[in-house]
Amino acid sequence: MFDAIRAHVAGSIRSLLLGLTGVALALSSVASVSAQSAPASPGPTPSPLPVVPYDEQHPVLAYYYAWWEPERLTAGLFQPVLMPAAGARQISDDPTLERAHITQAQSAGIDGFIVNRTSDLSQLLEVARGSDFRITYELDANADPVGQLQEFYRHVNDPGMVTYQGRPVLFFWQAPSRPNSFWSDLRAQFDPEHNAVWLTDGDQFPFMAGDAWDGISPYAIAWSPNPTAQLQAWGARARAAAPDKLYVPPVSPGCDDSVVRAPTCIRDRADGAYYQAALQGAQASSPSWAVVVCSWNEWLESTSIEPAAQYGDLYLQLTRQFAETFKGPH
Repeated sequence: MFDAIRAHVAGSIRSLLLGLTGVALALSSVASVSAQSAPASPGPTPSPLPVVPYDEQHPVLAYYYAWWEPERLTAGLFQPVLMPAAGARQISDDPTLERAHITQAQSAGIDGFIVNRTSDLSQLLEVARGSDFRITYELDANADPVGQLQEFYRHVNDPGMVTYQGRPVLFFWQAPSRPNSFWSDLRAQFDPEHNAVWLTDGDQFPFMAGDAWDGISPYAIAWSPNPTAQLQAWGARARAAAPDKLYVPPVSPGCDDSVVRAPTCIRDRADGAYYQAALQGAQASSPSWAVVVCSWNEWLESTSIEPAAQYGDLYLQLTRQFAETFKGPH
């Protein structure tokens, strides 16, 4: 099966590189003209992103990190095919690259990105404007929750937000590091009517029964040698703890951060077999809403599915196969 998938790699990567090369040349040309004439001519208007309808019933989402510096993108076990433009200090300095990432994600059946900086939430909502590709936020429980909530709720009515039953969805990182009473107080302050959906994280499933929460979405699975069984077991535990709340399973292709630090997770990708096992477990756990890919581009932890020099677009192809089954006929 993988031979057929890999047959697409060279062509798809070449097309993406040629497309971005064309954009870079166009921008270079405009800069040259502007330097020789006054007033400066405006930059080219980027072509619209493809409009792919958001699947609110069963979306596939992915964690997306726009804070990577170019030198760190190449420091891990795998390296991305697409890099930030010359002079960009990090991915967020290159909206053209972010647009390319969205196009790649759309081609794989991914409906939205989850970011973890409020500045990236604002920027990506604008980058994706009109495409129906959705964006939302993961709140860091250890870094000014009030300020982050203020920024999140500033965007809750944006049509580009990830939604469940029409309500914007907010993910949390390390929520159990604070007591449920803390989150209940914040929920009463910011959203007592539960107009947004709050998803705690981790595997302390009784924690999700707190009145602040509408469900749970564990961040990582690649630590498990058997993700198929683990994700089903998590689903059963979530339903036992709070049967009326959401369980949103994570999937990962593997992990290996041994190149950049003392390892915290090493799980061989097995040429895509581990990712397939995780996808099977997510499907078998019968989630009532979404599945989250961990991650689109966490390169130092090597959990990325973004096309890489070493594995091409294998994981986009596998994600597309899963998305077609998970979402079902429309």
